[in-house]
Amino acid sequence: MSNELNGKVAIVTGGGRGIGRAYARALSAEGASVVVSDLADKAGGTSAAETVAAEIRAAGGRAVANHADVADIDDVRRMVETALEKFGRLDILVANAGITRPAPLYRASPADWNATLAVHATGTFNCIHEAAPALIKGGGGSIITVGDITTGLYYPKNGAYRAAKATVAVISQYVAEELREFNINVNTIMPGATATDMVDTYLGSIADLGDEFDKFVATANAHFKRPAGVSATGPAGPETVPPLGVYLCTGQARAITGCHFQVTGGLIRLISSHTEPTDIRSDHNAWNLERLANEVPALVSKAKGSQV
Repeated sequence: MSNELNGKVAIVTGGGRGIGRAYARALSAEGASVVVSDLADKAGGTSAAETVAAEIRAAGGRAVANHADVADIDDVRRMVETALEKFGRLDILVANAGITRPAPLYRASPADWNATLAVHATGTFNCIHEAAPALIKGGGGSIITVGDITTGLYYPKNGAYRAAKATVAVISQYVAEELREFNINVNTIMPGATATDMVDTYLGSIADLGDEFDKFVATANAHFKRPAGVSATGPAGPETVPPLGVYLCTGQARAITGCHFQVTGGLIRLISSHTEPTDIRSDHNAWNLERLANEVPALVSKAKGSQV
């Protein structure tokens, strides 16, 4: 593609590093003006958002930095106002900001649980809530949310993060239907293992689990079978994630909405939550422990065997 987004304006949250930085640069490369939003530097130095905005401008693009905390709806409102004031419109929202606070749920602090939900779930809601009116006023647009694989695979110390990302997936599906009539498409992209600080933080938090860590890695590798030709040589670079998101923000992809995509390096999978129901039935709406003991184990086994 070349200049597919000429004249468009995008906001990227968490745009100062990792996948967010890659999104900001990729959107700019296709002609979009970009509001790069990330938290300010606590030490008062040049922020990550300012660095990325400067990189984009040095490459000939248009970008400004913003320092919104996505968990604060007033901050998010000002972020959208920045796009409108600096560039006159808003066409694209990439709700990418995220944090991780690895811990078993029974030992996680309420503060870490609340922070994780605030950034991922409430933050995604805040961004959509404030950006949608501008997208509608502009005649349409695109929203990309950032999810994570929320299958039955167990990720040690990752319950809060995965609960938050499951909420993002539900938010995205509902908003896709609500905004369809306004020519706005909403899709979730779920990065696989990607070389980012967040992935490093998570892997570092479980490296001391010994056999459990090895079991997790083996189970994950078996669960996400890679087709022939797809590299399995460690986390992919952040730049491998945005191309699909950029495509979904173009006019030719506007009809694609309400989808969840997994992107891992050279692999793109459409993830569906719609599966054939697996059930047992009682003709008289009556159950007893003996029958349940006979039938429920087989039901569970069959259902787990049918998971993607």
